[in-house]
Amino acid sequence: MREQLAQWTHLVPEGTGGLVVLLVEVFIALAIVGWAYNRGFRPTERGSLVRLPLLTLSFGLALLVRHIHDELWQPVLIAAAVIIAGFFSRSDHGRGMGVPMMMIAALLGLGYNLSAATLTVVATLVYMLSPVPKR
Repeated sequence: MREQLAQWTHLVPEGTGGLVVLLVEVFIALAIVGWAYNRGFRPTERGSLVRLPLLTLSFGLALLVRHIHDELWQPVLIAAAVIIAGFFSRSDHGRGMGVPMMMIAALLGLGYNLSAATLTVVATLVYMLSPVPKR
């Protein structure tokens, strides 16, 4: 079986496993926060559990933060992403999930997995305990 697997693994570029793990981490965080965000709405008002544009932007931010190692550009990039997410996350129901997801993606991109998990738990608790009109 390993010989058959070895025939195909040379086709995959090196470092792809790390990118897939990062994508899975962002996807799981978005699914958990999305579930907590949708929990208070009626079924007709609920959005999708994982919003594809937010997943794409979060994953892109995590990739950029992971590959840019400059002391000046990393904070500028994170701040710009959080500000832009704040502008675009306003919806009919109040604030969306953009700002916490951008911060979680930035932490995952920097490799701070425990901090990202803590922020995911805090964002989930905030969305679960806050009433829908106050968001």
